[in-house]
Amino acid sequence: MALRKVGWEHRYPLPDLAVLCDGLLQALVDPKVVEEIARIADIGTALVSQPRELHLIADPPVVDLLISTGLQEIPGAGASFGGVFRANPALDLRVAAERQEQVDDWLRQLGVDAGLSGMEALVERYRATTPPPA
Repeated sequence: MALRKVGWEHRYPLPDLAVLCDGLLQALVDPKVVEEIARIADIGTALVSQPRELHLIADPPVVDLLISTGLQEIPGAGASFGGVFRANPALDLRVAAERQEQVDDWLRQLGVDAGLSGMEALVERYRATTPPPA
């Protein structure tokens, strides 16, 4: 059953999305998870690659899922229901600061893909007011 059909009208603030994406990545590169994947595949842990992309599928359009404070719709941009966001292969997602860089990049891509300007400033403002990763 779709959440919209039961009257669920939640909109996500940027910090919630950042924490959600970071949590997903952190879980996927956790040594215990990597070890279990390697065990199942019967390979060494060094052969288990980091996530290469994030597939985000949304219903309703992404613009309807985000809190719009600080965001402006780009006229004529059209609706976005998500996308495939590639990971930067130069980043080591096991390192908190590099994982944060990847999450921030995905958030900026999500904003542009959703036809919104201002996501860059929101990400910068959020990171300026949050402690750096440990």
